[in-house]
Amino acid sequence: MTIQYYDLLQDKSKKRLLYLVEYIAPGFTIEELKIYVDEVAKKSKSNKSNEFVNIGDDYDTSADYSKLSEKQLQNLYQTFISREINDKSAVKWRFYQYFKYIRDIFVENIQINPTSDAENVVDLIAKLDGGGVIFVLCYDVFDSQKYTQAIEGINKTAKLLKTIPDQIIFATNKTYRDIPLDDIITIDKKEIIPELWLEINDEYTLFNSEDLLIVNNSELSIAGFNFTSMDDMLDYVYEFSNGGQISIFKQPDFFSEHSKEEREKELIWKGIIIKNDI
Repeated sequence: MTIQYYDLLQDKSKKRLLYLVEYIAPGFTIEELKIYVDEVAKKSKSNKSNEFVNIGDDYDTSADYSKLSEKQLQNLYQTFISREINDKSAVKWRFYQYFKYIRDIFVENIQINPTSDAENVVDLIAKLDGGGVIFVLCYDVFDSQKYTQAIEGINKTAKLLKTIPDQIIFATNKTYRDIPLDDIITIDKKEIIPELWLEINDEYTLFNSEDLLIVNNSELSIAGFNFTSMDDMLDYVYEFSNGGQISIFKQPDFFSEHSKEEREKELIWKGIIIKNDI
């Protein structure tokens, strides 16, 4: 299946979206989908008191996506299929789905923070068979300031729940290199070395979502966030350019750069596109 951003889908009907979200694996249970939908709809209030709920206990059930609205199906598609939503909530739910795949960790119970409003609270708590507790904190972009806030949040949660973690995982879509992950975190006199779970982006894509893509200097200008891969971008150029000798440049960080100074353009693709007019 060719994965496209939602806005580029030619067919956005509920029938088509229902077909696409069936590719989400592992599939949602009934209770998981309810918690997810409530969170996205912000029905869960701010959770400053760290009130967690059990999740995944109904593993023998399967959610019925047909009961969802088109807006809810769109959110599922953008979070789990095209992965174009990368906020804290999306990262948390993708990590949870990934965690269900792990075969060498036997989980007795998982609890989830049913809201993603606060940045300094633990998002998931996994209790393992035979003992052991994992705290997971999720972020869209993880930086040193959020790291400092995270330590405070972990200590508050541990004290409130009277639970000391054996393992701490920071899950994020993007991160800076100044995070002191080699430093030991001390939680109630217990020393823990944290781990980083970083979402893998397409390593073969020569541009990112903040780049401006320019075809033949001025023939066509398009935003990088419209595409999930080079193939998607070249398909678009084939359809909307005049064809022939094509040079594609990128202007890095065009949509996120604060400076008004124009960045130098970089050539990322050059070739000949022969258009079939038959």
